[in-house]
Amino acid sequence: MENKIFLSTKNKIIEIKDDELKINNSLLKEKQGDRTIQYKLSDDMSEDNLIQKAIEVSKQYYTKSLEKLVSAEHLLVLTGAGSSKDDELFGGKLMYELWEAVEYLNSQNFSFEIMLSLLNISEEIKRKKDLEVILSKAKLYLEFNQDSNALKGLVTLIENKIFELCNFSLIDKTTHLEFIKKLTSRKTKQSRLKIFTTNYDRAFEEAGAEGGYVIIDGFSFTQPRKFSGKYFDYDVVIRENSRTTATENFANNVFHLYKLHGSVNWELKDNDVIQVLNPTRAMMIYPNSNKYESSYEQPYFEMMSRFQTELRKNGTTTLITVGFSFADKHIFTMIIEALNQNPSLNIIIIEPFINPNLNDNFKKLFELSKSTNQILIIGEFFKDFVINLPSSIYLDTNGMNNE
Repeated sequence: MENKIFLSTKNKIIEIKDDELKINNSLLKEKQGDRTIQYKLSDDMSEDNLIQKAIEVSKQYYTKSLEKLVSAEHLLVLTGAGSSKDDELFGGKLMYELWEAVEYLNSQNFSFEIMLSLLNISEEIKRKKDLEVILSKAKLYLEFNQDSNALKGLVTLIENKIFELCNFSLIDKTTHLEFIKKLTSRKTKQSRLKIFTTNYDRAFEEAGAEGGYVIIDGFSFTQPRKFSGKYFDYDVVIRENSRTTATENFANNVFHLYKLHGSVNWELKDNDVIQVLNPTRAMMIYPNSNKYESSYEQPYFEMMSRFQTELRKNGTTTLITVGFSFADKHIFTMIIEALNQNPSLNIIIIEPFINPNLNDNFKKLFELSKSTNQILIIGEFFKDFVINLPSSIYLDTNGMNNE
């Protein structure tokens, strides 16, 4: 059977390797009465048995670690396409699925296949179905061949298709809402949960609305909703008519949302970024190599700066990444630099069936996880991880936050 890794951190690696379930490279054995069970592929031990046992052992280990990590003073989340991808629950698409959605598009008798030939796309890129490489090469080609209207038209069609596929509503909001609920159950002295996402969709906005949450997303509380970085410094407090102390009573059900690559409901109008239901052209950083440069433009720069600042804050900080491949070089660099400079930063990476060769950046983090206590990699799908995720704090019998 194929080798699979289920958990990786400095003190523990749980994997199925060479048809055996191993913990720190030793075959797992258990005493059951007078028998000793060896967890390796055999007539009495199926592949499904091994996988289920690996998941069970992993959960026993990481749930204990999570109880401490999610109660950090600063709790951050970074999500990518994997947090919106589920065939039954969510409608998001991964990169290879975007490729499959656009490969039959045509513009002025100029097909996707002709585009691949014109840009000299290698067989390896075709095999990986890496649409980001295609759009990057197309943008570069158009800088020197601005009269190539057919290619320009096809790029526009591709970007419109990406917008269409990302402009969906959650089929089921349960997983995202439960994720938010568990991570916002925090002591009042702790900072608000901050969710950073490279996704364009409205998954967290819809889940938050379903649960009655106030989302601080950098936009004004008036209509039309205009973007300004100052709104990230706002908070929501409960002001009683007669107050006996000067202490503010911070409202529950509030979290921050930073959409690092834009959103399907953002539009530039009269030099203002506003939220609209049906934008004429959505403000989105489409998949291409210019993402790094675009991140230095507003409003993206504001959110990138805040992400970097949060990673380096004093006090214990936990970053949970879900469905994020670390292929974005600028974001990966921020995280690595923060790890080097901030010993109180811990990272939890959720990646189904951990593949160390996912990309060069992920491979570096995987290797680091084996030598530092700051990185915990869990081989789970988002929906399964949420089930086992403990709340940030526990409530006492009166339902009040324990201080």
